[in-house]
Amino acid sequence: MGGISNLTGADTLDSDILYDFLKSQQLVEEIDEELDLRHYYVCPDDAFDPLYCLRPEASVEELVSYWNNMTEIAYDGGGGIIELSVRAFGPKDAQTIAEVAFKSSERMINDLSNAARADATKYAEIDLERSVDRLKLARRRLAEFRNETQIIDPDLDFESQMGVITSLQEQLTSSLIDRGLLELTTSRPDPRLDRLDGTIQVIEEQIELQRGKFGHTEGSQTEAYAEMMGQFEELNVEVQFAEQAYIQSLANLDAAQAEAQKQSRYLAAHVRPTMAQTAEAPKGLMITGLTLFFAFFMWLVGALIYYSLRERV
Repeated sequence: MGGISNLTGADTLDSDILYDFLKSQQLVEEIDEELDLRHYYVCPDDAFDPLYCLRPEASVEELVSYWNNMTEIAYDGGGGIIELSVRAFGPKDAQTIAEVAFKSSERMINDLSNAARADATKYAEIDLERSVDRLKLARRRLAEFRNETQIIDPDLDFESQMGVITSLQEQLTSSLIDRGLLELTTSRPDPRLDRLDGTIQVIEEQIELQRGKFGHTEGSQTEAYAEMMGQFEELNVEVQFAEQAYIQSLANLDAAQAEAQKQSRYLAAHVRPTMAQTAEAPKGLMITGLTLFFAFFMWLVGALIYYSLRERV
C-alpha cells in the first residue's frame, strides 16, 4: 500500500499512522465485525492444533495478539510503502481477510483526509456564517427604516423636495415681479395687488413649510429630515460593508476548499491482495527438524548431567 500524501506534506507520518493501524485493536475489531475472524482461525471440531488455532473463547486482546502473529508487515520508511502479508488456513480466506484489511485502512486514511479538509475550511466557513448573519441583520434594519419612514431612497426624496422648493421660489420671484410692475401702473385700492399679495404670502408659507422638513422646528413632532438622511446613510454604509465582507468570506472559503482539495490524503494499493497457490506456512519439515534438534540437545544435556552426578556418587 502506497501513494499516501497528506495536508502537511509529511508522507512518513501517514505511513507510520497506517503501520500502527494495521497492528491495532481497531482494525482487528473492524475485520472481526465484518468477517468474524474467529470463524476463520478457530480449529474445526475434527482437527486440533494448539500451536496455530485460536481458542473459541479468546478475548479481544488475545485476538489482537493472534492477528499480529498471523500477519507480517514490511515497512519501507523511505518510500512510504507498506507490504501486508496475511496467513490463514486457506488461500481464499487469507485473500478475503487481506482485502477487508485494505478497505479498513483506506477508510481510515479517508477519514483522516476528511478531518484535515474540514479543519482547513472550518474557520473560513465560520467567518462566512458570521458574514451572512451580519448582512441579513443590516438589510433587515434598512428595511425596517424604510417601512417606518415610508421612504425608499431619501436621496431621491431629497432631490424631489428640493425641486418643489426651487419651483416655489421661481413662482415667488415671478409673483414679486408682477406685483412690482403692477405697482408702477396702479395704486391702492386695487384687487389685483391684493390677489398678488395673497399669492406671495401663500408661496412664502409653502417655501417655509418645505424647508422645515430639513430641520427641527419648534413644537415639531416629526424627525428632522437631516437626521433621517444620516440614519439612512449609516444603514446603507453598513449594508455595503456587510456585502463586501460576505463577498470576501466567499472568496476565502473557495480558496481554502481549493487548497484542501490539492492537499488531500489517499491510499493506493500498487499490488492488490492475491491468492496463494502453495502453502508457505507452517514449515513442517523445519519445525520438525528444530523440534528433534532441541529434543536431542536437551537429552544430551540431561545425559551429561546424569553421568556426571553418577561418577561423583
